[in-house]
Amino acid sequence: MKTTTDIAQQNCRLDDYDIISDVLGCHKTLVKLYADAIIECSDEKLRELLHSLFNECTRDQFAAFNYMNEAGMYETTCADCEQINCECEKYCSCSANA
Repeated sequence: MKTTTDIAQQNCRLDDYDIISDVLGCHKTLVKLYADAIIECSDEKLRELLHSLFNECTRDQFAAFNYMNEAGMYETTCADCEQINCECEKYCSCSANA
C-alpha cells in the first residue's frame, strides 16, 4: 500500500532534462552575479578570486550546455554567413559613429 509520502515522492521526481536545465539556469545566473561582483569590487585579491570563480562557472555552464545539446535537449541553429556579416556591419558602424 502506497503512503501519501510515496505518492508525493513519485509525483515530484525530476527527469534528466529538469535537473540539467536547472543546473544550466543556475550557472547562467551565477555568471551574471560574479560579473557584477567583479566590476563592483575594489580589492585586487578579492577580484582575482572572483575572476577565478567566474571562469570556473563559465566552464561548468558550457559543460551543462554541451551535455544538453549533445542529448538533443538544447538544440541550436547556425546563423548563415550573410546574417553574421550584416550584424557585424551594423554594430561596427555604430562604434565608428560614436
